[in-house]
Amino acid sequence: MIVQTIRFGQLEIEDNEIICFPQGIPGFPEYKKYTMISLEDSPFYFLQSVDEGSLSFVLASPFEFFPDYEFELKTDVLHELGNPEPEQIGVLNIVTVKDGIEEATANLAAPIVWNAVSRSAIQVVLQDTPYRTKHLLFASMPGNEGEGASC
Repeated sequence: MIVQTIRFGQLEIEDNEIICFPQGIPGFPEYKKYTMISLEDSPFYFLQSVDEGSLSFVLASPFEFFPDYEFELKTDVLHELGNPEPEQIGVLNIVTVKDGIEEATANLAAPIVWNAVSRSAIQVVLQDTPYRTKHLLFASMPGNEGEGASC
């Protein structure tokens, strides 16, 4: 399938590269099919909508920035993902970059979780968690000390 995107131009996407969000992503429920584009030698990815070429999200591996990041998936979420084995589960977080990469934040309160085998995904909104929607990725950079890195 060929998808015309604003960020990447024309992309050829194979069926096995599509990640399906049966409920969509909060705020974008009508868009259910995405593909993940990795940035080489980087913990960053783009989640590009297959249905809407202008819709993409920047994602990051939380464990690169927050090694102690952890949460428990509820039974209903695991069921929705097809009851994957732990090693089949992938986790990324949406990143917001406004004024520059040094002030980029990660939404640790609502991770993107997917089953690498079935390619089904969900954005899980964690309840009763110390995580927030804006954790500084580069908290150790000059001027960012003490802001957002601890949970």
